[in-house]
Amino acid sequence: MKHLMIAAAVLLASACTPPAAEEEAVSTAEPALPGVTLPVADQAGNRMEALTQNGAAWCTGGATPGTEHTRCVQTDNGEWQASFGGVAASIPVSGEGEVSGWPVVISSTLVARFYVGLVQTEQQMYSGGGGSAARVTLYEVTPTDPGFSVAPLVTLPLSGEATIRACFDAEDEAQRAGACQDHYSFVTRITLDESVTDGAPRFILETVAGSYPGRVTRNADSLEAPPLTQADLVWARDPTCSFRRTYSRGADGLYSPDQPLPACADYLEP
Repeated sequence: MKHLMIAAAVLLASACTPPAAEEEAVSTAEPALPGVTLPVADQAGNRMEALTQNGAAWCTGGATPGTEHTRCVQTDNGEWQASFGGVAASIPVSGEGEVSGWPVVISSTLVARFYVGLVQTEQQMYSGGGGSAARVTLYEVTPTDPGFSVAPLVTLPLSGEATIRACFDAEDEAQRAGACQDHYSFVTRITLDESVTDGAPRFILETVAGSYPGRVTRNADSLEAPPLTQADLVWARDPTCSFRRTYSRGADGLYSPDQPLPACADYLEP
C-alpha cells in the first residue's frame, strides 16, 4: 500500500509566516508556512478534520472501516477507495505520478456529502540534483441508491522543490561562494474559509515560494551571473508565487479560484 503522504500535506506542518510585504524579501530560512490545527469548521457547519491510520485505511477518529458514520480513504489491491460506514466506492485517478492519500476529510452540510483527496507526486532526477512536485485532487463523495458516487472537484498545487546546477571546478566554486546548487521551494497551506455561513465550504489556498542563493531562475545559467558574495547566500521570497486564493463552488458543482494562479514553473515542473 502506498501510505498517505502526511509530509506532503503541508497544512499539517511547517513554521514561519511568509513576509507580508509585496516586495521580494530575503531570509536565511527556507520558505515555510504555519500549520493548521485540525479540526477546523466554518459557521455553516462544514468541517475539516484529520484522518488517522488503521491498517490499510485512514479514517476519521482512527475508527475501523465499517463502523457507522466512519469516513475513510483506503486502498484495495492498488485501487483507491472512499468509504462511509463500510460502503466503498472507487476514486477515479488520472494523470501521472505516484499516488498517495491526503490525510484529511472534509464533511459538508450538503446532503451528507464529504470530500477526500489524493496526492500525485512527480519526480525528476538531474545531474547534480533533482526535483519533485505534488498536487492534491479533491473528490466529492455523494450518497446514491445504492452506494456512493465519487467525482473530482478541483486540483490544487501542494508542494514543489528542485535542486539544480553544480560546480565543475575550483573557479566555479569560488564564483558561487561555495553555494554550487540552486534551490527552489514551494509550500502551501489549505484550510476552510471559516467565514462561510451557509451552503458548500470554500477552500483557502495560501502559498509561499522562494529560491536560494537569492533570486535565481531555472531559465538562466547561474554561472553566467556576477560572482556571489556571502551576502547573497540567503533565501529570496518569490512574490509572484507567494499568494492566497479562495476556491468557491460554481453552478457546475466544480471549484475554481477567485483569481487565476500563476504558472510558477520553477517550482511546480520537476
